[in-house]
Amino acid sequence: MITNKIDYKVYSNKPFAIWANSRIINERLSANSYNRDYLDFAKAKNTFNFKKVSDIAKVTAMIGWKGLTTDDYVDEDGVYLLRTVDIKDNYIDLENAVMAKREKVYEQPQIILKQGDIIFSKDGTLGITAIVPRHQNKEMCVGSTLARIRLNSNLDNYYVCAAFMSKIVQAQIGYFTSGIAQPHITQEYINKLEIPIPSPEIQKYIGDKVRKAEELREEAKRLKKEAEEILNAELKLSYFNERVKDAPKIYNWIYGESIEIRIDSQYYINETNFINNEMYKKGLKLKRISEIANVGKGFSYTSLDNKSIPYIRISDLDDLLINFDTAELVDEKTYSEKKSSQLEKYDLIFAITGATIGKVSLFYNSKYSKATLSSDTAFVRLKDKNDAAYVLLYLKSFIGQLGILKGVTGATNRHLSLEHIGDIFIPVIDNKLKQEINMRVIKAIDNVYLSKQLIKEAKQDVEDLIEGNFDMSKVKANS
Repeated sequence: MITNKIDYKVYSNKPFAIWANSRIINERLSANSYNRDYLDFAKAKNTFNFKKVSDIAKVTAMIGWKGLTTDDYVDEDGVYLLRTVDIKDNYIDLENAVMAKREKVYEQPQIILKQGDIIFSKDGTLGITAIVPRHQNKEMCVGSTLARIRLNSNLDNYYVCAAFMSKIVQAQIGYFTSGIAQPHITQEYINKLEIPIPSPEIQKYIGDKVRKAEELREEAKRLKKEAEEILNAELKLSYFNERVKDAPKIYNWIYGESIEIRIDSQYYINETNFINNEMYKKGLKLKRISEIANVGKGFSYTSLDNKSIPYIRISDLDDLLINFDTAELVDEKTYSEKKSSQLEKYDLIFAITGATIGKVSLFYNSKYSKATLSSDTAFVRLKDKNDAAYVLLYLKSFIGQLGILKGVTGATNRHLSLEHIGDIFIPVIDNKLKQEINMRVIKAIDNVYLSKQLIKEAKQDVEDLIEGNFDMSKVKANS
């Protein structure tokens, strides 16, 4: 049952109306500018040391790139051109970043990044902040939706990066935001943002958490790459990637073992069937997912009752893992009733509708033992849990993605059926290699989750400082 009753306990700390002393009224006169968090900032200024960004850093916020068009993009041997979508919570994700010609980027040195620079999203999704890693060996520059913040003081830049993401600075960003359809904050107002400045010891303590999070993510990338290399070497995926271009376009010979639920000819004239046949010829053993796993799907959920169990949607699938920070929740009663959608450790989660079909992640997290799925996702429960990591990597490979996308139906409303998921062929590999891949993938996932936790702690530490709840004994114990 859905009710329109308002729980006033929820809103008691976030009132719809506030009293604002005239002393804090500045050039912004919109009601949204003076929310509870901004008033907390105004109050904190009386008791804590703050410095404006203009006093501690040089801000460069480009309007665009001089003469840079899509014709200047390159597939390799260029400079990574960062957009808002490439900036996550305190880290840079180059997975889908584009590249631009070096000579074009070098014409604008003010957009080029170096180690330790802070990147700040100033258009669209505002205030996402990341730092260029200390051991970054890739050339990068900022696009028109991002600002480059380069410290010119002796402050700990990793601490400053965490401070930008705290609610005390985010409230100021909201105060200075303009626009509704396309929110933005100008360079002038970025310079007016005020950063809380604690002692060098506290800065280092909080900054060390962000540094450790960076190290964990870098190690996670290395472990994932090692696991992929083991799988690629065993299955010779690079060879099959090249063979794809030789796939027939008019007719194809199919082994009887490859006949599936579809009988239309076009279904069998594609790269996947060709590659599966080539794998057979090379002596690889293939098994359908339905032979090694059970397949199920999620459900639609709209209840507003007490919620505590993660309800995973397509938007929560994040590379190898699940982003539980963005997941919605369901109530215990609904979870118990939907037994067929309850997840188990090491289940693979598929996106099965829309433009993101092909995304696959692993349900594995020490914090959550229970979770369930939305109707736009499906799970694959492997009979041998040791298969989970290598099957995940195979499905995320170029050849694996071809196998997934082969069964997509619909033009405007794309869909992947459970039957097709069950019919995807997976190469069988040696048990020892499974274990080596599994060890690296699980360790990589553990690292990413721990990294996220450290970033949360760093932001909370900044907020505790302002509110007078910071425990100095933690700094002393760490020194």
